[in-house]
Amino acid sequence: MIGTWGPKLAALAAEIADEVKVGGSANPDMARTMRGYLANDAVGVVMGAVTVVDEDRDQAREAARRAAALYLPVVAPLDPTVPVEPKLLTRIRQAVAQGEPGAAAQLISDSLLERFAIAGKPADVIRQAEALFDAGARRVEFGTPHGLSAGEGLRLLGERVVPALEGVSRMRQKTRPDWGKQRADKVGCGSGLYQIVVTPDTLSFHPG
Repeated sequence: MIGTWGPKLAALAAEIADEVKVGGSANPDMARTMRGYLANDAVGVVMGAVTVVDEDRDQAREAARRAAALYLPVVAPLDPTVPVEPKLLTRIRQAVAQGEPGAAAQLISDSLLERFAIAGKPADVIRQAEALFDAGARRVEFGTPHGLSAGEGLRLLGERVVPALEGVSRMRQKTRPDWGKQRADKVGCGSGLYQIVVTPDTLSFHPG
């Protein structure tokens, strides 16, 4: 795997890597852009970002804003599909540096949050993941903190989000009989239609 946001390293990845990861992004437009940079369907696009899932949508998104404020000023300028005023990023960076995460979070709009974090109720997380897959991502990584508490976030991901995404995988398999096998072969996960990978920092899902 090679991590990059740009076309030059993506071109190298298209020749030598199995996957390219765009870290800190939940933006379907960036997934499409990276797929275009690669111009090689054999190389998978991995999208991953801070994830907060909870039955309380507002609290989940507020927690995601606070977490995203730490990296948004760094990654937002790397995304050619999202125009963000440099002054806004400077204000976010300054608020974080001054120990005011709440003030930094308030500067992040809903639309901007959706490009750089995955957050909300399980249905919101499912919607965002599906959009990334539809845009050409092979795998989506759900990064920490996962929820308002890690345990509850992982429970909701495991019980509500992943089963729904498995359902999408099976629906696609029915409409395209070769879809699951082709996708599975590309990432070496056998004949299964999906794969779940859990590490200390992420839970990732790809539909075959």
